[in-house]
Amino acid sequence: MSSEIQDAERASAAEIGRRLEQGRIDARDLTERYLARAAPLTGHGAGSRCVYARLAEDRARREAAAAWDRARRGLRRGPLDGVPVSWKDNFDLAGLRTDAGAPELAGRVAARDAEIVARAARAGLVSLGKTHLSELAFSGLGYNGQTATPPNRYDPDAVPGGSSAGAAASVAGGLAAAAIGTDTGGSVRIPAAWNGLVGLKTTAGSLPMAGVTPLSPTLDTI
Repeated sequence: MSSEIQDAERASAAEIGRRLEQGRIDARDLTERYLARAAPLTGHGAGSRCVYARLAEDRARREAAAAWDRARRGLRRGPLDGVPVSWKDNFDLAGLRTDAGAPELAGRVAARDAEIVARAARAGLVSLGKTHLSELAFSGLGYNGQTATPPNRYDPDAVPGGSSAGAAASVAGGLAAAAIGTDTGGSVRIPAAWNGLVGLKTTAGSLPMAGVTPLSPTLDTI
């Protein structure tokens, strides 16, 4: 099982889902592996190269245990049931702060999940935590001198691209199987390209933005 977990870090989210369905890996073990790897790269501070703003350990463990139980009983909800993912810190996760990369917004605790987070939970995805971003998602560089600037996959001292900087860094660094960010003018596609990943900008209006801190309501996409 240990070698399967280590190998899964280099697999796509879809492949991880297949392995979970086949019983080759356990969602609980996989989630613990990601949380352990992410913990040293979680936090805030000017000049910090952290990836996650905060982890959702309790939630992730509950969701992973539920996914394991569904898999054991042959009741998986879909191909990504049990797959651990990260969320950009402009998405609301119930009980966690949503700073959107801006110290001025620090302390805002979400009362409920953003609609897309709730949909992901119903599909069985495991929410690991929230990743750093450019301030208010307004930069293509991924730099944030007030909270943290995640490392670039190819050069830890370089900027990772933005604004979904931590989203890309979490996948490229083996800290999540996949990441959900927002893209207004390149904020997913740029950090994906700069870190050797694939990033998708969905069609504006195709996914609900309720519970996501806005930059441009007519152009923002998940």
